[in-house]
Amino acid sequence: MVVGADRKYTGALIVPNFENLRAWARTQNVDIPSNEDALKDPKVKALYREAVNKYNQYFNHIEQIKKFELMPREWTIDGGEMTPTLKLKRRVIQEKYRDSIERLYA
Repeated sequence: MVVGADRKYTGALIVPNFENLRAWARTQNVDIPSNEDALKDPKVKALYREAVNKYNQYFNHIEQIKKFELMPREWTIDGGEMTPTLKLKRRVIQEKYRDSIERLYA
């Protein structure tokens, strides 16, 4: 989810597809016993930085993601982050992950 309204730059909260991430990690000999451990690995962070940079080229400078944080679990209906039609509940996410968002701008 892109964040940054009324901020100096645009940031993002990224929820990895952990199944695909684990498959990639096996090919890179990266051991990720848990989601939290995966997000701490420098190779994983570099993988996502590369993906963000790849897509940033299609946006104006002001729209480009400058910083991002990887989230340790998927957002779900049961978790309250999504509606039954699988739309993000932005206000809920912004409140629930306020600390993560603030780290982007610290």
